[in-house]
Amino acid sequence: MSQAPIPAPAPADGRSTVRPSRLPAWLIVVLVGAIGLNLRASLGSVPPLLDDMNRDLHLSSTAAGLLTALAVVFMGLCAPLGQRLGARIGAEVATGLMMALLAVAGVVRLVPLGAPLLFASVALAGAAMGGASALMPSLIGHHVPSIRGFTMGIYSAGLAMGVAIAAGTAVPLEHLLGGWRPALATWGVISAVTAAAWLLITPALRGSTGSAPEHAVVVDHRMPWRSRTAWWVTLFSTSQMIIGFSGLAWITPLYVSLGKTSQEAANMFVLFQVVQLLTMLTLPALSDRTRDRRPLLGFVVASTVIGISMLLIDPVGLAIPCMTLFGMGVGGGSTLGLVLIVDVTSTQADAARLGAMTLLVAFLAGAMGPFVMGVLRDLTGGFVAGYSVMLALSVAMLLAVVAYRPGRTIHDQRPRAADSA
Repeated sequence: MSQAPIPAPAPADGRSTVRPSRLPAWLIVVLVGAIGLNLRASLGSVPPLLDDMNRDLHLSSTAAGLLTALAVVFMGLCAPLGQRLGARIGAEVATGLMMALLAVAGVVRLVPLGAPLLFASVALAGAAMGGASALMPSLIGHHVPSIRGFTMGIYSAGLAMGVAIAAGTAVPLEHLLGGWRPALATWGVISAVTAAAWLLITPALRGSTGSAPEHAVVVDHRMPWRSRTAWWVTLFSTSQMIIGFSGLAWITPLYVSLGKTSQEAANMFVLFQVVQLLTMLTLPALSDRTRDRRPLLGFVVASTVIGISMLLIDPVGLAIPCMTLFGMGVGGGSTLGLVLIVDVTSTQADAARLGAMTLLVAFLAGAMGPFVMGVLRDLTGGFVAGYSVMLALSVAMLLAVVAYRPGRTIHDQRPRAADSA
């Protein structure tokens, strides 16, 4: 059954009404894609340089895993703060500020002050990425409602492409610029350019919103903690974050430990990310053709199960098929997680609240994946135990797919009307 067109969502803050934007839609889509490129790039640039960083800063495997985990923790903690900041000063301005903060976090890595500054910059970058991530779905629904599915696909693809480009260029940039510090700082400069471009169009974006009396609409900004459906959506995104960030942090070190060069290992990681990109570009079109997400959910989770299984059986001989299936599962899962948020909400305000809740839980839990992988590597000397944990989680989610029936909303199954979100 074809899904009926979804009407443009109501404003998230309850104080504005939408007028046609003075900006062409293609320009907004391009800048949304550019922001997506930046929001995960700093995570992708670290793994290929990890060995050199470890030698320079004397990091253990546990500490190296903590680099990604720390960024993801701050992404989760600051996702609700981004949503709150957007409600106060406008999502457009808040997004520009988050991008500027991300630029500072990248450029400061040029300062040779050792591991403490590196970890501080990672936390700052995570805060900026989390705040911006919470704002993007509502911005897309607000400014390009007629093509929001397409734009969401471009944004999701930008996330994967940014990680892939950062991973693929990290080692060449290190050789070109003379060290891992300037290689990492390069993405800070790119973020600064993106922030400047976004802030230049911000007045025109805000001009497409007309003021309404503040008392006209009362909007609940609380996250929907008491909604059972909200928790099902959050559970799916959380599992994808744990598995995806574990792959992001440890695929390159895995292949280095198996005797591959840094560039060969980075190429395997790039394949993992490129497949994610292709999946993110194709799934939104497929998801628009049916209301029942379970077949697609089952397909992507099954792809993850098979891919990780191949990785455990023969990571070198089956490198290409296992990276392809693993990337397909992670990319498809992350995109469908965004689609589920839209499926179970009917207004921009509800989508923002659920998005903030989902990102808070998913990022915080997702941070445990790379950290646990690092701890298990220190304890066992290899990656089998860590990837076995990821496989078990994937199998559990495959069994849970039946719960995602169509027609659920975050207002279903509420314990008390007064307390539910």
